[in-house]
Amino acid sequence: MAKSAPSTLELIVNLAKRRGFVFPSGEIYGGTRSAWDYGPLGVELKENIKRQWWRSMVTGRDDIVGLDSSVILPRQTWVASGHVNAFTDPLTECRSCHK
Repeated sequence: MAKSAPSTLELIVNLAKRRGFVFPSGEIYGGTRSAWDYGPLGVELKENIKRQWWRSMVTGRDDIVGLDSSVILPRQTWVASGHVNAFTDPLTECRSCHK
């Protein structure tokens, strides 16, 4: 069976890993499939995006105020939002086949 070409998202994720934008959390101890750490360039990129978004969407408008809410919520919240049935994490990697 022929291997399919990697998707654009897979190419971007692999590039980000190679360039040190992101690393699997706890990678030297086997890592996790659901958590990522930001490298030096990743931290800068993330902070720049957050800052620009905040300026554009919050401080740049008179009808919006900021809110910082918890992501640790009761399970029913995640079920109602559709996350339990439909969530996928494209940044995960199989430890056996590395796909």
